[in-house]
Amino acid sequence: MRSNGLPNALNAARTWSSSATRPLGFFGRVLDVDAITSALRHCGRVLAIQEGMSIHSQLLKRGLCPDVLIANHLIDMYGASGFLDGAQRLFVEMPHRNVVSWTTLISAQTRAGHPDLAIETFTRMLNHGSEEPNGYTYSAALKACAVVGNHELGSEARCVFDELSRANSTSWNTMIAGYFRKGSAFEAENLFDQFSKPDAISYNTMISGFAEMENPKALDYVYLMHSKGFKLDHYTIPCALKTCGVLTFLKMGKQIHNYIIKSGFLFRCFILSSLIDMYSKCGQINEAIKQYDECMNYKGLTDRLPLLNSMFSGFVANGYTVHALDLMSEIYRSGTQLDHFTFSSALRLCINLQNMRIGLQVHSLIIISGFHRNHIVGSNLVDLYSRCGNLVDAFRLFHDLSHKDVIAWTGLITGCLREGSNELVFNLFREVIRLKIKVDHFLVSNILKACSVIPWVHGGKQVHAYIVKGGFESESITVTSLIDMYSKCGEIDDGFKVFESEVEKDTVCWTGIITGCGSNGKATEALKLFREMIKAGVEPNEITFLSVLAACRHAGLVADSCRIFKSMEDRHGLKPWIEHYHCMIDILCRAGLFEEARQMISVMPYRHDETAHNSLLSSCLIHQNSELGKLAQVDLFQSISCDTSGYITFSNIYASQGFRDVSAKFRELSRRMNIKDAGKSWVQVRTQ
Repeated sequence: MRSNGLPNALNAARTWSSSATRPLGFFGRVLDVDAITSALRHCGRVLAIQEGMSIHSQLLKRGLCPDVLIANHLIDMYGASGFLDGAQRLFVEMPHRNVVSWTTLISAQTRAGHPDLAIETFTRMLNHGSEEPNGYTYSAALKACAVVGNHELGSEARCVFDELSRANSTSWNTMIAGYFRKGSAFEAENLFDQFSKPDAISYNTMISGFAEMENPKALDYVYLMHSKGFKLDHYTIPCALKTCGVLTFLKMGKQIHNYIIKSGFLFRCFILSSLIDMYSKCGQINEAIKQYDECMNYKGLTDRLPLLNSMFSGFVANGYTVHALDLMSEIYRSGTQLDHFTFSSALRLCINLQNMRIGLQVHSLIIISGFHRNHIVGSNLVDLYSRCGNLVDAFRLFHDLSHKDVIAWTGLITGCLREGSNELVFNLFREVIRLKIKVDHFLVSNILKACSVIPWVHGGKQVHAYIVKGGFESESITVTSLIDMYSKCGEIDDGFKVFESEVEKDTVCWTGIITGCGSNGKATEALKLFREMIKAGVEPNEITFLSVLAACRHAGLVADSCRIFKSMEDRHGLKPWIEHYHCMIDILCRAGLFEEARQMISVMPYRHDETAHNSLLSSCLIHQNSELGKLAQVDLFQSISCDTSGYITFSNIYASQGFRDVSAKFRELSRRMNIKDAGKSWVQVRTQ
C-alpha cells in the first residue's frame, strides 16, 4: 500500500512558488526544485513509478532535465523502482555529470541485480577521469564486487579505497556486509581485522553476518564488542539471541537476558520478541510463556504482533498444539493485522496436526488478507497440501508461485514421497539441479529416502556424490539418511563407512547403523555397536532399543534381548512402548517360550491387541501347539474385530492338524471381513 504522503509530495512538486530555494526562470514563473526532488525521492521510496514518470514528463516539457541535481534524483527514482533501463538511458543523455551521477547509477545497477554492470560503470568512470571517485563511490563499487565475486577488481579499487576509508567507516562496513551477502565470511573477517578503528556498526555487521549463517562466531564478536567498551544495542541483542536460540546456547542466552534487564532494553518490542524466540528454541517454553505474559501486561508496548508471532511460533515448534490453537484464535478475534510470519506459523501448525479442515480456513484468510502471493506463505501452503495428500492442489499452488524457493521444492518432493510417487520425486530433483537452486540437507535427505524405498543404490550413490560436493556430508540428518539408504539397499558395508567417517556421532547416527546391521542379518555387530554406544556416553532412546531388540529377534538371542529390555527402564529410565513389548513377545514365542510370552501379554501396561496375539498364534503353528493356539484365539476374538491375520494363522494351525473343514471356515471368515490389495514392488531394470 502506498503512503498517504505521495499525493502531498506530488502536489508540492506541481506548485510554483516565488520563495523557492533554487529558483529557475521558466516562462516568467519559478519552480520549487526542492519540492521536485522531494517528490522524486518519495516516488522511489514507495515504488510509484507511474507518478515518477509523470513528473519526468513535465520536466522534459519545461526543459529542466539537464539540471544535474534533478537528473540525479531521476536516476535514483528509476533505479529504486526497478526500472534500470530508464536510469541508464537518462545517465547516457546527461550533458553534464558529477560524482553523484556516477555513484547513483552504480548503486542502482547493483540494487537491480546487475553488479557486473555496476563494475563496468565504475571502471568507465576511472578511465573517463572527469570526476574523482569519493568514499561513497568506492563503497558502492566494492559492494558490487562483493556481490558478483570479482575480488580482483575489488583489490584494485581498494588501493585507493584504503586511503579514503581511514576517515569513512561506512565504506568498510558496506564492504564487510557485501562479503557476508556473498557468503564469503573469511574475506569479511580478514577485512574487519585490517580495520584500525572499527565502530559499533562494524561489530554489528560482523555479528549480523555470522548470525545469519548460524555461526557461533557471532557470539565471539558480541563478547569482543562488549570488551572494547561498546554498548550492546537494539541491533546487537536480537542477533545474539537468535544465535543462542539456533545453537541452543541457553546459558549464554540467560546472560544476555540479564544484560537486557540491567541496560533497560527489556520492553523494546523486537528485543522481547527475540527473547521469547530464544527460550522457545532452547526448549524452555515455560520461561518463554513467562516473558510473554509479562510483556503483554506492559501498557507502554504499542506493536504487539512480533511478540504474538514469537510465542505462536514457539508453541508450534515445541508441539504445544492446544496452546497454539488457542493463541491463533485469540490473535484472530483481537482484529490484529496479521503478517506473513503469523500465517506461516499457522500453516506449520496445520501441517503438524495433519488437519486440512483448519488448513482450508487459514488458506481462505490468507487470500482475503492478500498474502497468497507472498512466496514464504505460498511455500508453506504447498507443503501443507502435499503433506495432506492433495498433490493436485499442491502442484497448482506451486506453479502459481512467483518465486519458488527451496522450501516450496522440499514440500512438494516430500508430498510426492509420502504418496509413493518416487519417479516424480527424482524428476523434481533433476529440475532443482537444472535450475541451479541452492538445496539444503533436508531436501537431499528426502531424495535419499526415495532411493531407499525403491531401493535404488545406483541413484543413492549419485546423490551421495552430490552431497559431498555440496558440503552436506557432516550434517547429522544427511549422515543418518545415507546410512539408512545403504542399509535398505543391502550395502551395509558402505553404510558402516559413512558411520565411521562421522566425527561427532549422536544418538540418531548410532541408532541408524544399529538398525542397518539388524536388518541385514548382522545381529552380533548390532549388539556390539550398542555396547560401544553406551561406553561412548551417548544415551540411547526408545528407537535405539527397538532396533537392538529387532536385531535380537532376527538372530534368536533371547537372553540378550531380555537383559536389554530390562535395562531400558532400570538403567536408562525409559518406559517401554507397546512396540517393545510386541518385539519381546515375538522373541519369546519364536523360542517356544509360550508361558513367558503369555505372562508378558498379561502384564504389559497396554491394551491387548492383535499383534501380540498373532505372534503367539504364529509360534503355535511353528511348534504345533494347537491347545495354546485355541486360547490365544479366544483372546483375539475378545480384543479385536477387524484384523484377519489371526484367522489366517489359526486356519493354518487347524490345517496342519488335519482339520480341513474347520480351517476352510476360518479362511472364509477372513475373506468376508477384509479384502486385501495385491502387493507391489519395484524392480530395477538395467539397460545396455
